[in-house]
Amino acid sequence: MPKNWKLPKRKQPVWRVVRKIIKPFVKVKSVEFEGERFPDTCIIVSNHNNKKGPVVYEINLPVHHVTWGAYPMLGSYKDRFLYLRDVFYMQKNNVKKFKATLRAGFEAIFSIYFYKGIKVLPTYPDGRFLKTIRYSMQVLESGAAISLYPEDSSEGYFDEMTHFHSGFVMLSTTYYKKTGVDLPVFPMYYGRKKNKIVVGNPLYVQDLLRQGLNRDGVAERLKEEVNRLYFEHFKECF
Repeated sequence: MPKNWKLPKRKQPVWRVVRKIIKPFVKVKSVEFEGERFPDTCIIVSNHNNKKGPVVYEINLPVHHVTWGAYPMLGSYKDRFLYLRDVFYMQKNNVKKFKATLRAGFEAIFSIYFYKGIKVLPTYPDGRFLKTIRYSMQVLESGAAISLYPEDSSEGYFDEMTHFHSGFVMLSTTYYKKTGVDLPVFPMYYGRKKNKIVVGNPLYVQDLLRQGLNRDGVAERLKEEVNRLYFEHFKECF
């Protein structure tokens, strides 16, 4: 269980050094916008692309953003080790237990610094998700963006998304109720073989709700947009 979360600072001296070291390995060829560019405050939904995606987005996106991520990865060494071994490697990537144990044992040592560096905000699978919403509201009210990966990755990571969880819809609605602002929600896709990011035009949750969609329907609509980016810009390369 992570300790009380604090709003990440824009300037992180240690991460700035690490960022320079890893940037050559995760720099994309381009970030392409089909239309509108990110405003300072928005919600961005995208594919996770296994382990690499969040770091790629942190290094390359032209907007200050905080990322939703699994809460155990901000916890103790044991929390991180068990999540990496049992969930990330064995469940999601079908790695055998012995190999998963070796990888997780090593990565759990330093992963906390990467997670803090890329400004991960803990997400919870139960009633504690209200904490995620509260923390996210702090981010949005500070003038930053929220990025997240709502795909159902319980069976692994796929090029084409199969299902989106609807937590981001709850966040958007909470922000709207407090501020009266319907935040733009940008679909985005990172394709590893073309090594580029494509960002679609934003959708608006309140508009979609007024069209008769429920929360799950809105999540499905955003999933379709992320998949559209995959089919139109990347599929031929996989």
